[in-house]
Amino acid sequence: MAEQNTGYGSAEEQPSLIKPISDLAQPITKKGLAFWQAHVTDTDLPHVDLINPSALRDLLSNIVLIDVTWPEEQTSDSTQPVDFSYRLVGAHSTETHDANLTGTRVSELSKFGADYSETMMSFYSRICARKAPVAAGGPLAIIGKGYREFEGIYLPFTVTGDRVDRLMAVVVYL
Repeated sequence: MAEQNTGYGSAEEQPSLIKPISDLAQPITKKGLAFWQAHVTDTDLPHVDLINPSALRDLLSNIVLIDVTWPEEQTSDSTQPVDFSYRLVGAHSTETHDANLTGTRVSELSKFGADYSETMMSFYSRICARKAPVAAGGPLAIIGKGYREFEGIYLPFTVTGDRVDRLMAVVVYL
């Protein structure tokens, strides 16, 4: 489970801001990854109950919790999430995005441009398929703030044990 590479294949297949986990430079994102690694096993993702404010006190303003919505009926083509919603958005993300997206579905986020929802849906879906952390970083051009940079680690958690039910992003805005 604790895969360390990006797993996206060729450069043409990679989302533009994906980076190797080994390239994480910010202490906060490294601390988020260390938290996840301390709870993952070779066969199981960490349970969502581990996401506890007291255990993550130093990271709270940098955390974004994202709920994964799966199809109601399991069919052979229900391997992809149907949507994601922001359960909790930390103060740094709220300030940087000029909006508190808590309670908002990713599919509804056209306010950041036509490509934002599609890009984030694809990015989050790939994390769910991989069941492994993904690091990202670079300019915030997707929200019209290319003059700012970010670094984030996106971590999968489970309720059911067999799929990703929540993502915890630990993001630093520079």
